[in-house]
Amino acid sequence: MEKVRLDKVIIRDPLWREAMEKNLRFIQEMDTERVLAGFRRTAGIPTESETYGGWEDSLIAGHGVGHYFSALAMAIAVLRGEERDCTELEKKADAIVTGLRECQEKYGSGFLSAATIQDPDNTEIQFDALEGKADVQTWVPWYALHKVLQGLIDLWVYSSTAGAKEASLALADWTSERALSWDETTRKRVLSVEYGGMNDSLYQLYYLTKENKYLKAAQIFDEPSLYREFLSFRNRLKSVHANATIPKFLGYLRGYGADPDTRGEEISEETQKERRKEQAGRLDLCERFWDLVAIEQTYDTGGIGDMEHFFLDGRLDGSRTQCNAESCCCYNMMKLSQLLYLTTGEVQYLLYIEAALWNARLGSVGPEGGYTYFNPMATGYYRLYSPAHPKDNPFWCCVGTGLEDFAKAGDQIFYLDKDTITIAQWISSDLKLSDGTVLELRADYEEGRLTVALKGSSSRSREIRLRIPIWIRDREEILPCDEHFLSFTLRSGEEKSIGFAMDIYPLELSDSEEVFGLAYGPFVLCAPLGEEKWGISTGAGIEVYAPAWKVVFDAAVRSDIEYRRTNKAILDREYLTLPEGETIPGFRDNLEKYVRPLGNMRFRLEGFSDYKGEPLQLDFEPYYRMGNRRYGIYWYVQVPRNTGSPVSRSTMA
Repeated sequence: MEKVRLDKVIIRDPLWREAMEKNLRFIQEMDTERVLAGFRRTAGIPTESETYGGWEDSLIAGHGVGHYFSALAMAIAVLRGEERDCTELEKKADAIVTGLRECQEKYGSGFLSAATIQDPDNTEIQFDALEGKADVQTWVPWYALHKVLQGLIDLWVYSSTAGAKEASLALADWTSERALSWDETTRKRVLSVEYGGMNDSLYQLYYLTKENKYLKAAQIFDEPSLYREFLSFRNRLKSVHANATIPKFLGYLRGYGADPDTRGEEISEETQKERRKEQAGRLDLCERFWDLVAIEQTYDTGGIGDMEHFFLDGRLDGSRTQCNAESCCCYNMMKLSQLLYLTTGEVQYLLYIEAALWNARLGSVGPEGGYTYFNPMATGYYRLYSPAHPKDNPFWCCVGTGLEDFAKAGDQIFYLDKDTITIAQWISSDLKLSDGTVLELRADYEEGRLTVALKGSSSRSREIRLRIPIWIRDREEILPCDEHFLSFTLRSGEEKSIGFAMDIYPLELSDSEEVFGLAYGPFVLCAPLGEEKWGISTGAGIEVYAPAWKVVFDAAVRSDIEYRRTNKAILDREYLTLPEGETIPGFRDNLEKYVRPLGNMRFRLEGFSDYKGEPLQLDFEPYYRMGNRRYGIYWYVQVPRNTGSPVSRSTMA
């Protein structure tokens, strides 16, 4: 099974089109001279341009523009597929690669860096420091280098930009030579600091070139003993940096099936047996890790963790703050899920991607553009978006991953397996096929109608596997409960149409029986809570901020935080009291008694009373619509009490 090329998919869904166009504007506005300025400065090439600000003017500089290289390549592929003019983007890509090749020539090696210069005579000094050869400040140089390397690979693979292949291989040669020189002590020292997905990129280059040095270098960045340790006992992931860890498993999984190129040499049965055992172990560790994160660390939106880190297994309610669900974690978890699906064909990976696409990701681009870092799961907060224009941007890591996700959304929908087309996600789009026909997928969630049609003049028939989501009402009328795909054949001019209704259903968090939320089909719902005390933030890292004030109706509390230490605050307004005689299980089983549809995917929760005992109505709508509004996904529900309302409380999470 394989992904469909980006230039073969045209997304038609209006929500995704809008998000993609905002993203495209950001890509178009990136100034090539400013993108190259840091690399030229480090290489000693004169430049009159300034680097971009924020993280792109620091020891981690290069990471954000590396993501931009990937997004630029993907955007070129998409525009080519849509037969739109991409001349200006192609010029940007050509100029960037030419500029980077000039930097490599000046170095006399494949090395590239845009980081703040600490020693003009040694621009590799951050890497030396990690190896114990220098005493200077470092951040995460291998992480930043990985983004640049992956960006060059993507410019080669997605957009075929001239020189991108040579630039990426030259940088990979520098990387391989350095990594293969480490003894075990040095290797452990270097890999104790976040390095992104270096193994992922090097494995990709091995598949592209069959050069064994890239395979060997990729394996240097594998850490199977650490992966086993993460899975060895309950709560081992607590306080582990989530976005540093997920790419480690992604890279390890990328090595599944990567045997050395023996150029026809005979391999003994014993060696083949050992390789099969090692490969099975890779897959097993990655599957187990995914299960752990998806079950114990992930909210219904697809968001993961708190303040960039994993928490106690299953402590989802207890970890709800203004700093949940770093966008980068979702980006990497989606990549891991897709690779696991391509490897195993198991449907649970598509279910995670579905939740993440419609909720965590679609809601992470701002009304005017820009991208979120944190996506609060605590009621009464809102999402802060980066500025919509590059010139004002802090270039957080989540800006870079946002640029990529909204450039490559089309690669999540269709998969090919010989003559069979799998439709994995219900996002309206066109798939252009090799014989000139077009498979049209149209999903109308308002009308409850999905149509798959084959258009064109070819006489060839197509086998279709359509995933039938678990949230469809009366799903068993379409498909048996133990199956997930509906198979059928289409010829040109034929179509398959399915009417469907979506259920509204309750959401739960495993560590609190009192918590509930609502979802409608794939859409997590939430209650809009206004814009009071807007724009007052608290520091949450280097140039990263989170909303300081939690506001629920007429109550508010300020929750200042510090990096890696967040404040969980609960207000009594978050408690909704059931009618006399109702139970919490009864409420969950009989939602139709309490939830009234209002149209346009909006719903009203009725029949409850507030903390004063007064009747309460609460309107809900999809989470992705919140934009610049406070919201509440999760609420506490309780039976009537004679002892008064709950007391507001706050604890350090």
